[in-house]
Amino acid sequence: MVSNTKKLRAIHLLWASMDTFYIILYILRNVARGTIPFWSDLNSGLEVARSWGGSGLVIWIGLFLQLSVIVTCMGFFRCQKFVVFLALVQIPFRFFFIVPSVSVILLLPMVVAGINNWIWVGLLLASEAFKGWSIWWLWRNSGSRILER
Repeated sequence: MVSNTKKLRAIHLLWASMDTFYIILYILRNVARGTIPFWSDLNSGLEVARSWGGSGLVIWIGLFLQLSVIVTCMGFFRCQKFVVFLALVQIPFRFFFIVPSVSVILLLPMVVAGINNWIWVGLLLASEAFKGWSIWWLWRNSGSRILER
């Protein structure tokens, strides 16, 4: 039987690896376009907001999400307690900005030509439901213990 500590560590490593995959994919896509990750997206987003008359708040929230994924990646890898709360805060923003927690979902449009949008949205919802459930389980079962390394 697998101990609770090993299950907790496995969940931490799962989400750390999914965030790592997302970060690498994000950086590679930016480099392929010849842009600077984070900086170019922020500048172009703010330019669009200025030209359309928006405040740019959505752009700053998107940047917060992108940077917080880096923080959760490190926090999950190190099994830090705060990461559970940050990951829960991220969930609605992941829906809004279409950043699935199971980040391999982002590769589906490249692999499956003409994937149905409803299937893709369903996978995004399932991704976040699974993460929400696993984060709840993590919070419930970690209690005040410090995970063994």
